[in-house]
Amino acid sequence: MEVMSRWLSSGGVAVIIAVTTGCGISLPSHAPPTTLPAQPTTINFVDPASVPGLAVRVSSDDSAPRHVFTAYPVPPAAAPLGERLRRATEAAVRGLGRPGGKGGGAATELNVGWQITAASGGVYGVRLRTGTLTGSAWRNSLATYWYDARSGRVHDSAGLLKDGAALARLAALTRARLGTLGPPVRPAAVRADRDLFDSLNFNPRGDLVAEFDDGRVAPARMGRIAVAVPRQDATPLLSEFGLRVMTVVDSATPPTLPASPPPEFTPSPEVTGPDRAGYGGGGLSGGAGRAGGRADCSVTKCVALTFDDGPGPRTRALLAALAEHHALATFFTLGAGGEARPDLLRAIAAAGHLIANHTWTHRDLAPMDVNRISDELNRTQIAIGVATGRVPRLMRAPYGSTGGGTVAAARALNLAIVGWDVDAGDARDAGPAAVARRTVARVRPGSIVLLHEQGPATVPALREILARLTAKGYAFVTVPELYGSRGMDPGRVYGGAEPPLRRARHRAAGTEPDPSQVATAPGSAASALRDAAGSHPGRDI
Repeated sequence: MEVMSRWLSSGGVAVIIAVTTGCGISLPSHAPPTTLPAQPTTINFVDPASVPGLAVRVSSDDSAPRHVFTAYPVPPAAAPLGERLRRATEAAVRGLGRPGGKGGGAATELNVGWQITAASGGVYGVRLRTGTLTGSAWRNSLATYWYDARSGRVHDSAGLLKDGAALARLAALTRARLGTLGPPVRPAAVRADRDLFDSLNFNPRGDLVAEFDDGRVAPARMGRIAVAVPRQDATPLLSEFGLRVMTVVDSATPPTLPASPPPEFTPSPEVTGPDRAGYGGGGLSGGAGRAGGRADCSVTKCVALTFDDGPGPRTRALLAALAEHHALATFFTLGAGGEARPDLLRAIAAAGHLIANHTWTHRDLAPMDVNRISDELNRTQIAIGVATGRVPRLMRAPYGSTGGGTVAAARALNLAIVGWDVDAGDARDAGPAAVARRTVARVRPGSIVLLHEQGPATVPALREILARLTAKGYAFVTVPELYGSRGMDPGRVYGGAEPPLRRARHRAAGTEPDPSQVATAPGSAASALRDAAGSHPGRDI
């Protein structure tokens, strides 16, 4: 089945010319088509939205002191490939606690992302990028896995080669090409080692591209190092399957790159007044006190349920559970997942829920500079906008970890920052009853509840949470509805209800604020938020 209808590239990166719109994001221009990039280490990537039935498996762990996020795709009818990718990501998680780096310390963040390098002609290719943070040093490692649908076998990258002699010849060719780069590249580090050549792909000309992990053949600060072995030199080295892969990639590469945005994409209009930081969604959401179909949270007990890390295989089940209780929610979506499954984003929007930005890769933003943060947010804005026709006005930092760079980037993109005051714990707890009990016990009027789209306990727990909070008289609203006519300001952090002790003191003093007007910040107290132990006064950082 031919599914490679759209093409992306990276490495010697192909860049689509962009212009800045009034919405604060870069959108593709209407310039003429851009010719294919000439950089020899450019790699073909398949637009994941062109792979029907693609599932994306996500797992996260925000347990202090480490941050873990893994994601990998499972193409349809390619279960062995999905199993191989699962084992690879689980091995990366197990290795997180091992000492590494020059300082001998253990990594504190692990982030696994993916791209599809082929999806036609009975061949699937998936490139995993595994990043780790040790101290202040970030390192990426790369591995590309190839699936042969005819045989049902998964091959590592060295499986594209004929035999050990071909691997040795590839190593020699690679050393020669690295030698032309000069210091500090280390050609002598290249050996005929399958583990070293674990990410082999093809560029648009059919040259064999070998990528190396950070620090393997050059200082890690240099980032991605790759060489392209010309097609005429690489062809004799390839196995029968390797030749098929080269042919599939070559046949799927278009002569030009599209430079126009999809016809369905139109930036959303500027919004002022009560909805200026979000699109509250239509429909009823339980409880009383609604004016014009919206809850008035100054007179109604309101709670905002939020779902991170989607969309994914459980998204439609969550939507069904919410619909049963006429409940609205806010979905903090990952750009990479949204790009892969725009149909799920459209389903969320069609049900009246609010879609918000959860970055592209789920990296911890706090150690990143403002330019990288802006890229994480901007790419996600575009992916959501292309899928739904509207760009978000809210974002949530992965792990609730914010800093000055996050605030600056969010303000520039017209995004309010949303934390939480109740952590359902569904990312770590597989027991639905415990998740529901914990959540219901901690919810207060004005609470923002953190849930995860792909938590194993989330769907059954959600049904219980909705039933019990409905019985308590709560209305289920989107995050902007909590803040009513006051709205939400770009660059400010909002974290839900006040801790009970502070609320009791306000009550005793006769100065209790409207819960819908209380903003609390996750930035400097992310660990407290993760423990759902309360939050701190909202502020600009």
